[in-house]
Amino acid sequence: MFHLAEGKAYITNITTNIYRELQQHLNKLPIGYPETESGVEIELLKLLFTPEEALIATNMRLFPEPLKKIHRRVKKYGIKPKELEEVLARMYKKGSISASSLETENGIIKQYRIAFLAVGMFEYQVNQLTKEFYVNFEQYMDEGFRDEFASTKINQLRTIPIEKSLTPEHYISTYDELKELIMNARKISVMNCVCRQGKDLIDKPCKATDMRELCFVFNDSVQHIIDNNWGRVISKDEALEILTRIQGEGLILQPGNAQDPNFLCCCCSCCCDLITNMKKLESPWELIHSNYYAEVEYESCVGCLSCLDRCPMEALDQIDDAVQVTKNLCIGCGNCVVVCPEQAITLKKKSKELIPPKTTLDLYKEIMDRKAELRRVEKGNA
Repeated sequence: MFHLAEGKAYITNITTNIYRELQQHLNKLPIGYPETESGVEIELLKLLFTPEEALIATNMRLFPEPLKKIHRRVKKYGIKPKELEEVLARMYKKGSISASSLETENGIIKQYRIAFLAVGMFEYQVNQLTKEFYVNFEQYMDEGFRDEFASTKINQLRTIPIEKSLTPEHYISTYDELKELIMNARKISVMNCVCRQGKDLIDKPCKATDMRELCFVFNDSVQHIIDNNWGRVISKDEALEILTRIQGEGLILQPGNAQDPNFLCCCCSCCCDLITNMKKLESPWELIHSNYYAEVEYESCVGCLSCLDRCPMEALDQIDDAVQVTKNLCIGCGNCVVVCPEQAITLKKKSKELIPPKTTLDLYKEIMDRKAELRRVEKGNA
């Protein structure tokens, strides 16, 4: 363990002040980390970072940086390069930061960056999640983080339809088509769902499926999964086989909100922290990113209500002898379409297509720009 250099009064009591400084540092990210009255956000940080690790994290950035660049900021604390490398490796294994490898003319350089709570540190707790962490995470969702991730109305995930809900008449953009997403991936890994692991820890197992290995990671992000033994590399054929079963279970396909996403979540309305918390918002439809919605042909609907239990957003209601869709709540997942015995429900494409940002980095830039715009409006109204 390193020790702060003598004469540096930056932090007089590292164990009491550094976590608040880290919280404030994280709160400057595109997906922030707001303070709460209860202080539960500090309890989460204490589970993720030792005081020394928290000190280093306050000197890290959103974009990947090599060891040497981070060391220039922290050497004033008496931290040697080798010590820093060891601490960063430990943080990477714990899932409190992210790392990647950059190929250069001089070889491969390891790069490190700070992570959001979600999507990020929470998901990195897969296979090592504790009940204490999950309970605190759920509390923090209620007290502060849910409003934070919804503040810009730009979702980190979007919904694409399950395959059987689409017909040849649909014009499907490649980023909305499941098979294209898989076939275009250079590398694929699958891992357990951390949300369902959390529900298992508090004795509220998933009602939709007994599957746990159903979260997919793509391309450059796969190395993070393999480095930490969080999942396994699979072929495109195996990915499609798993996804066939997943769609049969009625789960929701939610890739990252980018044309070249680095993950695909398969969600339900009882476990998924995004879906369950979206439903708690006053206007959940403001956070829906989907290019489709369900429509009922009333003359064909016989009122069997088989679709009602299938809808994760409770967007379907019985009106007299038929079913009606609340369009603003529909996420266009297509699950109601495939269970209708009369084929009375179809997916319709929205009049204005939502084109996701090209990359995840572009998505974060969009979120940062929106936050800056909201701050200017708030300042102008003050």
